[in-house]
Amino acid sequence: MALFVPGKIGDLVVPNRIVMAPLGRARNHVESREALGRAAIYYAQRATAGFIISEATHVSPASVSRPGTGAIHSEGQVAAWRAVTDAVHQANGRIFQQLFHLGRKADPDRLPGRQLPVAPSAIAANGTLPTADGSAKPFPVPRALETSEIAELVEDFARAAENARDAGFDGIELHAANGFLIEQFLRDDANQRHDRYGGGVENRARFLLEIVDNAIQIFGAAGVGVRISPHFRGDGAGASDPSTLFPYLGWALNRRNIAYLHLIEPDATPAARKLRAALRNVFSGSLILAGDFTRESADYVLRAGEADFVAFGRLFISNPDLVARFRIPDAPLNEPDEASFYAGGDRGYIDYPALDAKAALLA
Repeated sequence: MALFVPGKIGDLVVPNRIVMAPLGRARNHVESREALGRAAIYYAQRATAGFIISEATHVSPASVSRPGTGAIHSEGQVAAWRAVTDAVHQANGRIFQQLFHLGRKADPDRLPGRQLPVAPSAIAANGTLPTADGSAKPFPVPRALETSEIAELVEDFARAAENARDAGFDGIELHAANGFLIEQFLRDDANQRHDRYGGGVENRARFLLEIVDNAIQIFGAAGVGVRISPHFRGDGAGASDPSTLFPYLGWALNRRNIAYLHLIEPDATPAARKLRAALRNVFSGSLILAGDFTRESADYVLRAGEADFVAFGRLFISNPDLVARFRIPDAPLNEPDEASFYAGGDRGYIDYPALDAKAALLA
């Protein structure tokens, strides 16, 4: 199967085309947001993936929502993540850290001084935030950033990239998807600025590209990836011009020679809206596809040349040995326990069973 052909991601030689997608599990220390010991076990259990992308990791104290999410802006957080990367590398794995800032989707009740979250424009996201008692509240109207403040946010990402390097990560992925701050700049339903960060696609892409340029100085282009979600509509209408915006972004990232572009685009996306072919035309680095792929559908898109790697999320939650299971036709897959996705301790996190030893040896 094409899934098991070795490949390269940046400068890394990887044993297969199976990527562990970034998966927020809310298992970090609630106050310090430092990774706990169980995180090293969790990621090392999944180290047979071609490479792992960590859970989304906050770059700043001004990016906070669900308790237990991880961060990478303090010395303690760096040290805690170092234990994770050491465990993955000892298991012969490879791991990138996903960096993000919530922007308008941060929870003001958990921000320092209960300040308003910041965003390109003072436009609230659709949807709700979870509260401590299990209920929900609407996203707040954020404060629009002054032009002079944007450089500080770019620098937050640069410091986080330096911290990720110091924590031993093989590279970083910039989370420009799912309605978080970078994507808020990209989308004209969230970005109605009139300065050099708003308006046409070149201006709306400027924030991301400045962050990428800094990250390249820290990791080299081969250690940088970007994740995008052109079809995301969870908190607004999305960009009005995706067929222009995202190919431009692919072209601009290709000029920077980054390692990969990670596209959330399930096969169920209508053909008229699919952007993978357009991105393949303008981006010569590795293309990762994500979105409800199965063993068979992933192998198909790889053989068809539609992608270089395929990322799996839910299946990696419940199957730490997913690669071994995929090597065995019709191997059983553990069902994920959704109740423990974002809550709990070891249960539903590091206690999913692997295949029995005999079956694993056959793989």
